[in-house]
Amino acid sequence: MDRPVTSKSRGICKYYKEPRGCFSGSKCKFLHDEPNARGLTPYDQAKTCRFYAQGYCKRGDKCWFRHTPPPPSQGDDDDDEPCSICFEQPVTYGLLMGCSHVFCISCIKQWRDSSKQNRDPGPSKVTKQCPMCRAPSAYITPSSLFYKNEDPRKEKIILSYKESMARVPCSYFQASKMEDATNPFCPFGKDCFYQHLNEDGTPHVFVQGVEACMKVRPIVPPCD
Repeated sequence: MDRPVTSKSRGICKYYKEPRGCFSGSKCKFLHDEPNARGLTPYDQAKTCRFYAQGYCKRGDKCWFRHTPPPPSQGDDDDDEPCSICFEQPVTYGLLMGCSHVFCISCIKQWRDSSKQNRDPGPSKVTKQCPMCRAPSAYITPSSLFYKNEDPRKEKIILSYKESMARVPCSYFQASKMEDATNPFCPFGKDCFYQHLNEDGTPHVFVQGVEACMKVRPIVPPCD
């Protein structure tokens, strides 16, 4: 399904097809294309994607809006560093909490998964660490831009990601309620960042974290 137009179209710009062209350029609120096209005016297309500006746009290069990085600040030269695993320039970064090593989101996720599979089925501390420096990191944050640990913007990106995850129902928790609604369970317990709601809509609070909960019940397919 096509996404809705972001501003009301006023029809085809009468100057667009004239030899002189349209002097309004990217500020024109009339269509510079045929009516059956995407329906975005130059004014729409000139808008900066607010999700990219906040750190991550899941539509990537398919997004209709501009992906314009913020003005470079001191220390931003590391944006050109390659991924520490594949040595390619990341399209989407996987930010770790405990260090400033550069990873593609796909590379670091694959490494953590393969590391777990090569060890015992219980929680592996190695998979929750950076493969380069072993700094602990409980989870990975996707980001369109790279930020070092000392950059305050990194903390904002991580917090925003955690808040977005908290709105997504935990599949572990949902599956356990289907088995026993009176005793819902999540193998990550209080360390899970996904949503845990009781039948009455109130938050379900776990007392124990992943280390204790994982010993109670074996892990099932992941939330994502």
